[in-house]
Amino acid sequence: MNRYFIFFFILIPLLCFSQEETETGIRLQGSKELPLELNLLVQSLQDTDPGQREFIDSIFKIDSYAKLLSKEDIFLVGKIEIYKTLLKSNAPRSAFSLDGETLKLLKDALKKAHDPFIRWFLQALLHDSDSIISSSLFKDYTLQKNNGKLEKIEYKKIDKKIQLIGRWVSKIRPEAPDFENTLKIELTPVLFESLKNIEQAYFLLAQNATQGKISYVTNIKELKFFSQQTKKQTKKAATQKEKSVEDILAPITEEAAPTETPLPEPSKEDWLNDDNAPDNLKNLPKPSDDADWLQDI
Repeated sequence: MNRYFIFFFILIPLLCFSQEETETGIRLQGSKELPLELNLLVQSLQDTDPGQREFIDSIFKIDSYAKLLSKEDIFLVGKIEIYKTLLKSNAPRSAFSLDGETLKLLKDALKKAHDPFIRWFLQALLHDSDSIISSSLFKDYTLQKNNGKLEKIEYKKIDKKIQLIGRWVSKIRPEAPDFENTLKIELTPVLFESLKNIEQAYFLLAQNATQGKISYVTNIKELKFFSQQTKKQTKKAATQKEKSVEDILAPITEEAAPTETPLPEPSKEDWLNDDNAPDNLKNLPKPSDDADWLQDI
């Protein structure tokens, strides 16, 4: 009889703990030791509830593998997997041309967006679109494109970037009342795929670093790079005053008066600006002019 009592005393807390960690109301937040993009992705995915058990399982594994990696690998691989998945995930449905109307559309969309990852994504698309249009090569590129032949590698590189941007811009309809929800429906499976790709990439690096000996996180208290977000933290984040749309767009549109501490642009090069990134990953050099890196996407 005593054995049964001991069994129940052990089993009941375990069951309660398991239920707590798979509860749909649980929220996790990433630390500054992770790429900004990954933290925004995690925050956004939890708002759509992609499948709580599978989501938490991925977070536990990512945390387990990240403990065995350098900060440089954590940031670089995390960012690359997110960008790669975003750029490869959407085939264009129709011909796309980049012009001033594209910038206006993205600005309008940013004004209506609230989801953290969508706001970051729109800012990145706006920054990249503006950079292409402002390029000294854009006018000649447009002339050659209209003539049906791109002769220089620089123009082919611009054309490939425009195609990649157009895959998502063509889906953005800020005039629609449910535009953000529609865009998020498109993005959610891509974000979850990004999370799984990061998990797999970190696993391969961790396995190589430890010859396959990996200690796995089994509960929230063991997490190093993530933590449970309390109700107080959630409420504080929800009530925190956001910067105005004009402040966000100022670095690109120059419509707002300069401030003492202007909001950083999404990136100086290819969306990779992150204050918490290792120093050797900040302001990475541009890809080579042969544009081979674009041919794989």
